[in-house]
Amino acid sequence: MVRILHTADLQIGKPFNWASGRARSKLREAREDVIGRIGDVAGEHEVDFLLIAGDLFDDNTVADDVVSRTCERLSGISVPVYILPGNHDFAGSPSCVYQRDPFRSRKPNHVHVLDRPQPTGVEADAGEDVIILPAPVRRRNERGDPTSHITSDFGREEAPEALRVGLAHGGVEAFGAGDAASRIDPGRAEEAELDYLALGDWHGTMQAGPRTWYSGAPEPDSFTQNDPGNVLVVEIESEEEPSIEKVPTGTHKWLRKEETLRSREDVEALRRWFEGLEDPLSVLVRLELSGTLGMEAARKLDKVKERLEDIVLKVRHRGEVRPKASEEEIESIASDGYVGDTVESLRAVSEAGGEKADAADRALQLLYQFHEE
Repeated sequence: MVRILHTADLQIGKPFNWASGRARSKLREAREDVIGRIGDVAGEHEVDFLLIAGDLFDDNTVADDVVSRTCERLSGISVPVYILPGNHDFAGSPSCVYQRDPFRSRKPNHVHVLDRPQPTGVEADAGEDVIILPAPVRRRNERGDPTSHITSDFGREEAPEALRVGLAHGGVEAFGAGDAASRIDPGRAEEAELDYLALGDWHGTMQAGPRTWYSGAPEPDSFTQNDPGNVLVVEIESEEEPSIEKVPTGTHKWLRKEETLRSREDVEALRRWFEGLEDPLSVLVRLELSGTLGMEAARKLDKVKERLEDIVLKVRHRGEVRPKASEEEIESIASDGYVGDTVESLRAVSEAGGEKADAADRALQLLYQFHEE
């Protein structure tokens, strides 16, 4: 029996330019820090070796200090590490990160880059022979199936009795879009008689076949709810389907909150959701709100959103909640003279609808706020 740790898509050096200073720094650090947690999982589960199925780095142009720190962190992993170039750190570039001096000079001896489609033999601690059959990405936009060379004969001459482990990076037909230029045959593991096919590129944990899995990114990097933030511990025995254990490694939670707000009770429910967040300092939220609220409820919503932005790591806003004064609220600010005339004019524009209705509603909201203050 052989035990493998499978991960992919760390994308170390990802800039996160859309984030604010604090969030950007935290997210960048998390992509480097996860190497240590992966090493801990490797030790706790006593794996024989680690597979990184593409995109260890976010780009071939990542800064030298990022490369050096990554090599230092990899030195703390106690088992052999096999890295496959992916579409972000593709092997065919003249300036490939794995050929640059910071990586070549600082790479630990137990770290191996599989940048050629050549079988690589591994001897596990249990004495079981394993052969890794890699499909390195040579260019950012590959064409065809990058695993087409992995056939049932590939690697047989080198190790006829070894367990066969494929290693590739790219999409499979199960979620590929139309006639994609590059797509991995989802039946590759069966056709090539692989004991396991370790895939990268899809950032969530997903089974793509009886012996084929995406580990997903070990640290989440988007609001896509596809089960990111894990690594896979894979146990393989000859002629048996592999046993898969999903182990969480992510530190930041990326949450999508979609709500249609129509009342103060809806706003209160949103506040309670926020108050119930676990470890909010490590949470990013995409807040997708719609609906219409009265003036008081809209003002309360603004306070909830301000509080959310003060605490969580980052809030990204989508959608819009329109302020719409209730009759009671309009009556509370209506009076004789200029103010009363203005309120009535704005109310008429609001009720008429059209392009100016939103502006009228916002003006009524401001009048209400001035009146209350």
